[in-house]
Amino acid sequence: MHSNTVPYAKITAGLSAFIGCGILTTEIYMHYYMQQKIRETVTYKKALSIFYNHEDAIKYLGKPIKEGKITLPVNKTNNIKTFNVNVKGANTKGKLHLEYQVHPDHQTEIKKVEIKFNDTPDKTLLIHEI
Repeated sequence: MHSNTVPYAKITAGLSAFIGCGILTTEIYMHYYMQQKIRETVTYKKALSIFYNHEDAIKYLGKPIKEGKITLPVNKTNNIKTFNVNVKGANTKGKLHLEYQVHPDHQTEIKKVEIKFNDTPDKTLLIHEI
């Protein structure tokens, strides 16, 4: 009886590992997919345009600037949503914090754009606020 349970245990362990890898792969793909979808939105493009037009922020980061990982949008209050974008420049790195409001007609309005630089984490540079 013991000899019959060992193959089943191996099969079960192998199947569990296979399913776990599938779930992990799906999770990674979905996170990447959601980030790409966010990058394609008008809201993201408007917010990044505000950021790239702020000379002091761009100068402090240093050109060229690369956009990194995006944290997925989170509801704050009163139809205000927030998300963060990691940015990396020639001089330093930072986290761009964006807040926007979703109106009843599904149009969005950028409410706040600010950045925290990694080398001065206790300070926040306000780029835009309504």
